[in-house]
Amino acid sequence: MSYGLYIHIPFCVSKCSYCDFLSFESTDYEPYVQALLTELKSAHITNKVDTVYIGGGTPTALPSPFLYEILQEVHNFNLTPDAEITVETNPNSQLPDLKSYGVNRLSIGLQAWQDDLLGRIKRTHTAHDFTKTIQTAKAAGIHNINVDLMFGLPGQTMAHWKESITQVLALNPTHISTYSLTPAENTPMWDEQDNLPDESTDRAMYHKAINLLTSAGYQHYELSNFAKPGYRSRHNVNCWRRKPYIGFGLGAHSFDGTTRWNNSTNITQYLSGSKKENIQILTSQDAAAEIMFLGLRMTEGISPPPQFKPSIDKLIDKGLLTYNDEKIALTPQGLDLANQVFTEFI
Repeated sequence: MSYGLYIHIPFCVSKCSYCDFLSFESTDYEPYVQALLTELKSAHITNKVDTVYIGGGTPTALPSPFLYEILQEVHNFNLTPDAEITVETNPNSQLPDLKSYGVNRLSIGLQAWQDDLLGRIKRTHTAHDFTKTIQTAKAAGIHNINVDLMFGLPGQTMAHWKESITQVLALNPTHISTYSLTPAENTPMWDEQDNLPDESTDRAMYHKAINLLTSAGYQHYELSNFAKPGYRSRHNVNCWRRKPYIGFGLGAHSFDGTTRWNNSTNITQYLSGSKKENIQILTSQDAAAEIMFLGLRMTEGISPPPQFKPSIDKLIDKGLLTYNDEKIALTPQGLDLANQVFTEFI
């Protein structure tokens, strides 16, 4: 079975007000890159690797020579000829020559089209920066491009949301991800909850995205993700289907098919030599639960393990699941209440 690789770059030019990811502002890149390269070189993965995802943070915050070193090391793994290699970037990052290092997919964090909204969530780019970035990427030969958008932002209206989607569609990316803002404790956004759209507006924004994007020819293949035919995120699909992946870098998670673990989230410990933490050997019940709450994220549905029939029947009666061709899938109402569905199987 082929594997995926995830490589975490925790650096950002600045921290967004909603972000609780494992990332921070720093320019002391070299110790981290050297520790990451040591980890990559010491890995023993004999299986073929069919996806590589370099995320963060903002990987392109790294000076180009460091990013090139990481990409060169990636090519020492047994990559399949058609391996999907994705790098995340922000519109205010300098876009290095990624194509010549094998990168064939880019994920750009736009979030909103309106510069005033971007300022409110402490994004340091503009819509013009985004347009320039996507044009630069295409000119460099990278045409498989995802764009991240967020709804439920402070001060965001339905008109703002529709404009963001419409403007992005005009630039014709192959993939669009739409995320509802969920304020996290210990972030500046936690104190702005009174300024966020209410739940009914948030759900209306989600439905508007589904309508606009599917009408434009994008397949709504996962809760938050839309793709042109043939351009689903292979790395993420493999994770939702519980295929093995190995994580490298600070806090990165791994799954080998039977066991889950993560690297240290403490930068000092990671730099001194990361060891596996939170090792969980999955029971058959754990695996069955994961099949349900990961697989049901995919709109095409899954063939459920038989032990969950009582819960499935209850959710069908509530109108949250549908059953067709021996597969169950979320209904439109189930999409809105997905977390309620997932808790039935945990």
